[in-house]
Amino acid sequence: MEELIIGLLINVAFFALSAYIAYLVITIAVRHGIDSSEVGKMLKKQNGYQEETFHPKDDLDKD
Repeated sequence: MEELIIGLLINVAFFALSAYIAYLVITIAVRHGIDSSEVGKMLKKQNGYQEETFHPKDDLDKD
C-alpha cells in the first residue's frame, strides 16, 4: 500500500514538473515568435509600443 502511495506521489510530482516546463517553453516560444514576426513588428509600429522602463525612485511614495 505504501509503495502505491509513494509511486502515485512521484507520478503526480513528475506530471506537475513536466506541465510547468511545457508551459514555460510554450510561453517563451510564442512570445518570442510573435515579437519577432512581421505582424508583431507591424503592430508594435502601428500602436507606438514602447518597452516599459522601471524607475525605482519614481515608484516610491512621495510623502
